[in-house]
Amino acid sequence: MRSLDANGLLRWLIGDVTAQAVAVQRLMDGPDQLTVTDACLLEVVFVMQGPYKLDRTQVALALNAVLGESAFRVDVMLWQGVIADYLKYPKLSVMDVYQAHKAQADSAAPLYTFDRKLANQQVGAMVIEG
Repeated sequence: MRSLDANGLLRWLIGDVTAQAVAVQRLMDGPDQLTVTDACLLEVVFVMQGPYKLDRTQVALALNAVLGESAFRVDVMLWQGVIADYLKYPKLSVMDVYQAHKAQADSAAPLYTFDRKLANQQVGAMVIEG
């Protein structure tokens, strides 16, 4: 099994370094899927929102491109929910939304937090009282 890091995924998504984007595409055209970890996707969102200054809609389109690419092995079900709530709740970070969805997916809910916004906007998140 093979994997792709955030830098490679960004080059493919953004296409700002043509030679690197082409190199990633060659890997994608190979016989095996490339694993894209949750950590990789979270880093991609961070970079797209930060240095690239893309808005949530643009980031969501990029993430959906990854989910729709058969060359990538990614937790599609988890990330479809993360992307939907990332767009629905603009005051929550992608990391907050991811953690709530991951807790649900792993049967590890509730996700305890001091963040009342998170607890009010994500199923399975609960405020720690005290």
